[in-house]
Amino acid sequence: MKIFDGLSSTEVDEMLYRLNGVRKTYGRGEIVVHAGIRADRLLAVASGHLHVYTETAGEHPVLVREIVRDEVLGLWILHVPEVACWPGTVVAAEDCVLVSFGLESFRRLLSSSGPAVAKVSANTASILARELFSTWRKLMVMDAPTIETRVMAYLTELDNESGNTGYVLIPFNRERMAEFLGVTRPALSRAIGQLRDRGLLSWRKNAFRLKRPPTAC
Repeated sequence: MKIFDGLSSTEVDEMLYRLNGVRKTYGRGEIVVHAGIRADRLLAVASGHLHVYTETAGEHPVLVREIVRDEVLGLWILHVPEVACWPGTVVAAEDCVLVSFGLESFRRLLSSSGPAVAKVSANTASILARELFSTWRKLMVMDAPTIETRVMAYLTELDNESGNTGYVLIPFNRERMAEFLGVTRPALSRAIGQLRDRGLLSWRKNAFRLKRPPTAC
């Protein structure tokens, strides 16, 4: 896991011991964390990915975030001690392996010294920066003026992350994608159809091909 990048196997074992690390497997659809329970552990994603839902005034929870491999759920809570409870419900989007760490153990570790601790601290900062960027990216997508531009902004950002290949495999089915973008499923389908008709994309299931206009000579 990225949080242990640069450490030897012996140092990783020491960190797991000091952080009270516990490995657990979750099946697809299984609830990992309920909103409102006390946040006393961090959750590092070793494999698979998670979906985070929040309650709204509507009938169903809304998908607000995806947590992918190497991210650490609750890392921001580590630096905001006044937050005592999980703000959202976390569900395994597929079969996952998570490693949890004691929150107070982690705080004590970061207040100590040593080369291995310095590496974990740097890795933690890198993961947190990536998570903050992910949040910023979604805010930019949600700020798009129309559903069509919101969809294109989201797909373009995913394409940028994967090397600008023009091929994007979204991590959601169509219903979850609509929730993530804050639109209804029919509205999303109409927007994708309009983008296809304008020659901007094509798709098959959850795989999208972005079509860019030819570069002028």
